[in-house]
Amino acid sequence: MSATRLASLSRLSLPLHQQHQHFFKQLPTRLQSLSRPLFLNPSIIARYKQSMAPNHNFALPVPTKADAKVLAEASRSTKSTYQLLYFPMHGRGELTRTLLVFSGARWEELPLDLSVQKQQLPFKLIPILYETTPDGTILELAESHAIERYLATKYGLYGSDPYSTHKIDQIYTSTDFANQLFWQRVRWAPLDKRIEEAHKFYDEILPPYIANHEAQLEKNGGNGYYFGESITLADLKSAHFIDRVLFMRPKGAKEPPFSKEKSPNLWKVLQTVNGHPAMVAWKKTQRYRDLDAGSLSFFQF
Repeated sequence: MSATRLASLSRLSLPLHQQHQHFFKQLPTRLQSLSRPLFLNPSIIARYKQSMAPNHNFALPVPTKADAKVLAEASRSTKSTYQLLYFPMHGRGELTRTLLVFSGARWEELPLDLSVQKQQLPFKLIPILYETTPDGTILELAESHAIERYLATKYGLYGSDPYSTHKIDQIYTSTDFANQLFWQRVRWAPLDKRIEEAHKFYDEILPPYIANHEAQLEKNGGNGYYFGESITLADLKSAHFIDRVLFMRPKGAKEPPFSKEKSPNLWKVLQTVNGHPAMVAWKKTQRYRDLDAGSLSFFQF
């Protein structure tokens, strides 16, 4: 990692997790892979822990121990509060944050120190979401896709029957596959190859994705929703993907083929989601701007 990149990372200012700046500043100067295991590298975590403010409380909520029936009943609450454990950037925590914001749930983020917290995590990975129900029951939710589907189900964004849920999930998984390719080919591309890889992604991967999704949206009248006249997880997932592709365009690269002219139905979905009052308010917050800055700095866009 270049000195320039480290310098840009040091400019992060995240009110809830200002100490995370030190974590990014301490990253090794050369990394062979930026996959999920990177963030669990013991030497990196050790340096991160040393940079934390003394006596910071990194204790995690303790999940309630009860039988499955009791926990299932607790999970039906729509008046729970939530605590998210994730890095100070969008990444795999973005759609979870969006779902929490969109649903109107009360939530906060927990300070992160994996050297202390790792062994308490179900799969030793983040994000993790803790849910506290009104009666004090604490539920622990792991893995981003599982968390997203759980929240979407709880707040009525995942269909009302098995078939409608399946139809929504088709869109979700199709978009997730395209998003994974974006991560692999563009976000993680070497800096000297990033524009080239972005153009390949725009020219080879996005056209069939756009064509297929434009056709699916046309079946619903091109009204800004994949199904019916209300937002579902399908709309949120695709809007999130389009937003990230547009936002993380490498400097000097041409514009991605997402626009009112080139992908009118998808564009309308993006406008529908981003125009929702909860999303408008969320994107105006300093916290959201800080997450944007964290993402750009970390990936050096």
